[in-house]
Amino acid sequence: MKKNIVILCMFLVVVVSFIFVLIVIRNNENLKENVVLANQQKKIKRDEVGRVSDLNFYQKLHENKDINALIIGDSIAQSTGSSNFHQKWINVIIKDVQKKYRSTITTDPITGGSTTGVRAWVELNNVKLIKQYDVAFICFGQNDQFSIKPKQFRMFYESIIIKLKKINPNIEIIPIIESSFREYNDYSSVIEDLAEHYNLQYADTVRAFNNSGKLYTDLSNDLVHPNGKGYVYYAKTIEKVINDNYISNKKTDIDYSVLYNNTKKLADFVFDNSPDSNNGFIIEDGFIGNKVSENLVFNTSKSVAIIHFLRKPKGGKFKVFIDDNFIKEINTNSTFQVSYSDLIAYNLKGNHKIRIETSSIINKGSVKILGFVTN
Repeated sequence: MKKNIVILCMFLVVVVSFIFVLIVIRNNENLKENVVLANQQKKIKRDEVGRVSDLNFYQKLHENKDINALIIGDSIAQSTGSSNFHQKWINVIIKDVQKKYRSTITTDPITGGSTTGVRAWVELNNVKLIKQYDVAFICFGQNDQFSIKPKQFRMFYESIIIKLKKINPNIEIIPIIESSFREYNDYSSVIEDLAEHYNLQYADTVRAFNNSGKLYTDLSNDLVHPNGKGYVYYAKTIEKVINDNYISNKKTDIDYSVLYNNTKKLADFVFDNSPDSNNGFIIEDGFIGNKVSENLVFNTSKSVAIIHFLRKPKGGKFKVFIDDNFIKEINTNSTFQVSYSDLIAYNLKGNHKIRIETSSIINKGSVKILGFVTN
């Protein structure tokens, strides 16, 4: 009897052990299957992310994908003059895209009030962009009319287009001819020529305002910035560009060559914040001069020279010299704080000394130089 019980116990142990082994094997097989499935899902996800990243702006709209947008421009790009958040032209477009294409647009701005093509080029090259942008809206020219010549304007504008294409060859770029031009001029012609060369459809708000049947004073309170009614025409004009290209399934990744020879000067970008000589400026996120005759000296062998500085309340004035020859005096005083870039020279040859010297301090204020930019 005892012998039978022992045999039965041994049998049960063997059976339980066998079942345990089967369970372990089965679990291992399930684990392997789960790992394989997880890897397959990861690959599918990676492939999908890669596929979506290869889509252009209009393809993403067709698939209702989220959109990353970059806004590069002046105060009109910021919708200065609109009375509330909902009147800003970009917010009208965001709402329209959500409604028409069921896509969400996230926007990032670069630059802002008082922007010129020079400043936009400097800050676009100087900022660290962490996204792959699907579309960029370029909105400047108004301020360039009073600071640089058309030949210089086109050099910087084209360089901005090239920079954006380097960030993402598939990016859609929508240039805006600003209504504040009132009439077509040499600067708007540059935008038109570049748009044709790079297969870009520009938003012509000069035409939109002229065809509105309204007086300019009805659409702008200060004769420069559109008001809420004026920005409606901005939004509608841009929306039409988007919709026309959406319908035609526009291609954005194209082969191109540089249109203007001068643009080749800006193939390289150097932001120099280490002057060869500093006589009196305080180093604090740039260089602060609060006494007349304090100066910074930069030596350069490059052809382009740009001073990047801060405009602000209680800003002062500084003079710029090339090889001790006076070039210009720059006033940094402003009602609001904003970075700015001033083109000093774009056709230098050989070695030169650039001296920046404080010439006037306003109400115990200061001059702040952010850096010296060359090519």
